[in-house]
Amino acid sequence: MKIQFTINSVDKNGDEKLFQKPWFGTLNMLSAMFLVLVVEQLFTGCTLCRKQTAQMVPLLPDDLLANKKESKTWSQKVLLVAFPAFFDLLATAFCCIGIMYIPASVWQMLRGSALVFCALLSVCFLKRKMYAFNLIGLAICVVGITTVGLANILGSNSEGADSGTGTDLATTLYGMGLVLAGQLVQAAQVIAEEWLMKDVDLPAVQIIGFEGFWGLLMMMAIVYPLLWVLPGDDGGHVEDPIDTAVMLSNSLPLITCVVTYLISCGTFNITGIQVTAALSAVHRMMLDASRTMVIWAFGLYVHYCFDPNSKFGESWNSYSYIQLVGFVILVTGQAIYGEVLKLPGLRYPPATLAALHASPAAAAYLASPLPREA
Repeated sequence: MKIQFTINSVDKNGDEKLFQKPWFGTLNMLSAMFLVLVVEQLFTGCTLCRKQTAQMVPLLPDDLLANKKESKTWSQKVLLVAFPAFFDLLATAFCCIGIMYIPASVWQMLRGSALVFCALLSVCFLKRKMYAFNLIGLAICVVGITTVGLANILGSNSEGADSGTGTDLATTLYGMGLVLAGQLVQAAQVIAEEWLMKDVDLPAVQIIGFEGFWGLLMMMAIVYPLLWVLPGDDGGHVEDPIDTAVMLSNSLPLITCVVTYLISCGTFNITGIQVTAALSAVHRMMLDASRTMVIWAFGLYVHYCFDPNSKFGESWNSYSYIQLVGFVILVTGQAIYGEVLKLPGLRYPPATLAALHASPAAAAYLASPLPREA
């Protein structure tokens, strides 16, 4: 995502400029989600078009499904998906705008704040119970997120003072604030899915696909008309879709980046669900942490081995050590919260089976951001 916002292309006026189109990035994400549904239906023979037959009887024992009443039609279930789709659209837009102003590694680390927001909202709206280890883990996460944010602010100021081209404090805070706002909205999506989807026994892949479908409809029918009408810096609009199309057509690297993002995002949505179901909590935590480290390492590689002037590259400054410490603190807090690291002397709830229809948005975080029900 970050790379496409750092590529130059020729706009509709013949001028070369950066492709800073965050709402197109949001459209890209939603398109990837919808393509998940399309691919799934192609491989399963369009099951949405067929009624359930005797060969499609659920394999779950009857006693597990005894309390699940068929109170909603298939159409009603699909309509319900529109509510979390709205939250997903808004959260993705906030994150796409925010990532233009901060390094990709900081953006990835700040996404850990979704765990804090999910936990707090789950207590308020889902009436989940927080154990002592949950509270300790959340407190450590807050310390880690604050440390990462502080390192980013100090590092940006340091680079600006040395080269005169660094990001100013207000811009850095603006980007970080948008990312945190995006994680708050993403947490609201997880809560909405947990609350609204109790009777929506659709496969998680289909829920993701229909969220993408509803998100695309909202983008085309509501968001893009508003972006065109409201005044802004993109040719007099908040974001000009015609200019977006022209810039895409004038840059093969940009098109390649967009297509690659579509494929990788769709793949991540599918594999995230499978990984959540198949691997242990320890493996999921390790994968999530390694993803952040790979993004950070790639940014360093671009800066030192490819192009020091690349807007995607990240330099290692005197405050990067603080960011690294903050990241370790954040991962430690997530591990304690998710019961990967168990503290002696604290009470833990008994082990239970995973929910039959967990939130797909929660699955995207690999380790569930919601406190476990006792």
